Amino acid sequence: MNVHESAKISGALEGKGYTKGSSTTADIHIFNTCCIRDTAEQKIQSHIATLCKNKTPEMVVAVIGCMSQREGVAKKLQSRYPIDIVLGTHQIDKLLEFLGCEDAPHAFKADLTTQGVTAYYINISFGCENFCSYCIVPFVRGKLVHRESAEIEKEFDALLNQIKGDEKTIIYLLGQNVNSYPGFPGLLNSLANKTTKPNVFLNFLSSHPKDFGDELINVIATNNQVDKNIHLPIQSGCNKILKAMNRGYTTEDYLAKLEKLRSAVPTVTVTTDIICGFPGETEEDFAETFAFMEKVRFNAAFIFPYSRRSGTVADKLPEQLDMKTKRKRATELINLQREISKK
Repeated sequence: MNVHESAKISGALEGKGYTKGSSTTADIHIFNTCCIRDTAEQKIQSHIATLCKNKTPEMVVAVIGCMSQREGVAKKLQSRYPIDIVLGTHQIDKLLEFLGCEDAPHAFKADLTTQGVTAYYINISFGCENFCSYCIVPFVRGKLVHRESAEIEKEFDALLNQIKGDEKTIIYLLGQNVNSYPGFPGLLNSLANKTTKPNVFLNFLSSHPKDFGDELINVIATNNQVDKNIHLPIQSGCNKILKAMNRGYTTEDYLAKLEKLRSAVPTVTVTTDIICGFPGETEEDFAETFAFMEKVRFNAAFIFPYSRRSGTVADKLPEQLDMKTKRKRATELINLQREISKK
């Protein structure tokens, strides 16, 4: 989501005649922030502090995104540092206005070309109403809002016309819970059918297991232009912890869907997210997650120690674990996943 927003801003500024500079030569410095984990927030503040030490009167510093949306953070930042513009998640489209530019269209090529694959992004929804107990997104991104399908298709058509060449290209449909979009399998199939170029594929981020149903699996299996690399966050392999996280499914539910997906699409690769050291996670609970990872054998996994975020339910839960324990468990899972990925 942040990569897409940064690409939109970068593309819009370039469209107005700006060029990319370095940390020492740029006239405008834009920090697009994330506050999902405390470490991300601390890093951003460190970067802002370093830049502002040498800020000149002509330099413009803007801080946008999730961190700016948190209650009291904007005032706190501006009281500490000479920041010119602070905008929350619902005001990012006003950045160009504050910089004296007009707003720009939705679709821009992202600066993300890896292993010969070019990625484009289209938002189909904004916000989230799942209220996972560890997550601050609903509080900083707001309630779930879906874009009209006709608007999405129009943007998609315009994007297809921009794509030249024969390198592999993936267009990602984006949402905090992308497959909660009403009629999502139909939308995915309809857009994939428009991709007449054999090198252009569709994918989606981020997907929620509770909304990952048979109809979506069928579209992935039967439409050749739907990418066969699926990201499906499990977060924990322990049912007690999943319930405390308010995830809305069990490990049994997840495995049943994963087995259907792998049966329907034998070539599918599946990646996931794992949070280690959630409040109340015992050694036995962690062992369940370790065993789950051994059994499922994901192609790759993004593994993080649990990060407390004020304002969330999990922040007030008892039995908060120390960072040493959380990091130890994360390291154990990372080492396990490295061996699985290697094989």
